[in-house]
Amino acid sequence: MASPDDHVLEKTPFNTADSAESSSTPDFQPSESPVDTSNEAEAAPEQQFPGPSKFALVTFSLCLIIFVITLDSTVLATAVPVISDQFNSIKDIGWYSSVYFMTTSITQLLYGKLYTWYPIQYIYTVAMVFFLAGSAICGAAPNSEALIVGRAVAGIGCSGLLVGTFSLVPFIAHPSKAPLLMGLVGGSMGIGYATGPLIGGALTEHVTWRWNFFINLPIGAFSYGIFLLFVRPPSPQTKPPSLVEFFKEFDFIGLITLTGTVICLLLALQWGGATYPWNGGRIIALLVIFGLLGIAFIALEVWQGEKSMLPARVLKQRSVAAACLFCFCSSGASFLLLYYIPIWFQGALGTSPFGSGVDTLPLVIANAISSLLGGILIGMVGYIWPFLVFSSTFISLGSGLFTTFTINTGTGKWIGYQILYGLGMGLAAQTPVMVAQNVLDLPDIPIGSGIVMFVQTMAGAILTAVAQSLFINHLDRNIEKTHVPGIDTSKIMSGGVTTLTKGLHETDKITILNAFNKAMVDMWLLPLALCCISIIGALLVERREIRGQEKETKEESALASPSVEAGGSA
Repeated sequence: MASPDDHVLEKTPFNTADSAESSSTPDFQPSESPVDTSNEAEAAPEQQFPGPSKFALVTFSLCLIIFVITLDSTVLATAVPVISDQFNSIKDIGWYSSVYFMTTSITQLLYGKLYTWYPIQYIYTVAMVFFLAGSAICGAAPNSEALIVGRAVAGIGCSGLLVGTFSLVPFIAHPSKAPLLMGLVGGSMGIGYATGPLIGGALTEHVTWRWNFFINLPIGAFSYGIFLLFVRPPSPQTKPPSLVEFFKEFDFIGLITLTGTVICLLLALQWGGATYPWNGGRIIALLVIFGLLGIAFIALEVWQGEKSMLPARVLKQRSVAAACLFCFCSSGASFLLLYYIPIWFQGALGTSPFGSGVDTLPLVIANAISSLLGGILIGMVGYIWPFLVFSSTFISLGSGLFTTFTINTGTGKWIGYQILYGLGMGLAAQTPVMVAQNVLDLPDIPIGSGIVMFVQTMAGAILTAVAQSLFINHLDRNIEKTHVPGIDTSKIMSGGVTTLTKGLHETDKITILNAFNKAMVDMWLLPLALCCISIIGALLVERREIRGQEKETKEESALASPSVEAGGSA
């Protein structure tokens, strides 16, 4: 008989696998405790969760995996100037980030289905292989094109690891304790996003930028080993489809259409105004194809109904739709600022790669503290929506202050502005997924989590491309307006970020740096607008108590009622 320290018994509306399968995964086997028969209509098999020691190991494994894949999202921020100098690829810097987010977002919908049909361990393994393989390709990349391909492959793996981790939460922690676990996972995600520039700067300056990717290999392998040893989720409730049924059930036409839609949009945004004129035939054709494929994708999703990648029953849920709007805006803004703030430090202030990472520490620390405390406070308060409102408020104020940056901005100001933004960013890290998990039935949680994270990472893919287009076009125009003698705009734009002022006199350097700074802060109006719009999603989320807490409150009230009545009769 298991000791109380080894297992914690909580009742959840989850139908576990049959007893034979459950016996092979003792950490999650159904409880043999008597079921409360006071309300047979609501009676459901009880689910058993891992005890404190195993819970700690499982949590450590998942947090480490989340840390390394989110680190990979922003680790390039401080390395991009050096990479663009080595490959002469300033016009490709947006691709290094957007292609990663593109493959991550598109495949999340596929992974949502796969985790519903097949054992989590198998799909998780495939995702880890993709992630590590992509990291190896990036680390060994001989040119900019190879680096972009490696980022695309790594993004496919990142997608599966993200969806799989969040899909495991209901099997690891009771709903009333899930906010704590989500806080830890969200904190790891926030720390990964925020420390990426710092770690990337240190490796780029003191080792080589290639180790920004090679570092994923030992950390990923180690954390995955812990996962294999200690994570034992139950088998899927439904029978896995055969290969023929799989191709019938999954919306591959929709996936292909969506992929084409996103690629056409990203190409148009990356090339427009930088490589080809906006009124050129290539850009117009790409935008027209984007529109046609987008309409076709929406029509396919409506026609396929429950077989679609975006099931209507999930998307029509008010809180899920609101969470998607919130995370598209807040995450999109955060991706842009995390990516471009270190570039601003290096380009406008002349900071070294490591120094630009150190300069983002205020954002890192504020984000980590806010994310960790947010999960704890949500569990204490019992509601999620107030924290979405707080998050929108802080990030709107912080992003607005970022647009006041100049090359003479004092240290105290950019530290304070980052702290303000980081507090809101930390609260926004995990709350949208928590909203979806709190309102959806257990079988729909992988799909709902996948949809929310799809929207989140799609925001990164699309908005990074938009920001890159805005930045490059503004920078091109600003440099032309300087009328600095001997400046070849096309030559500057084909170089790297840190070579913009190479060979110029001091006065001309300041002129070009001001042009660079203005291009950057003008582009930051985009994340400011997104942060302000995010408040709409925050206010539309339902005012529901956290699942499990509401039940506990009712049970406590029921237990207290007899004593009150007895006191009254006495």
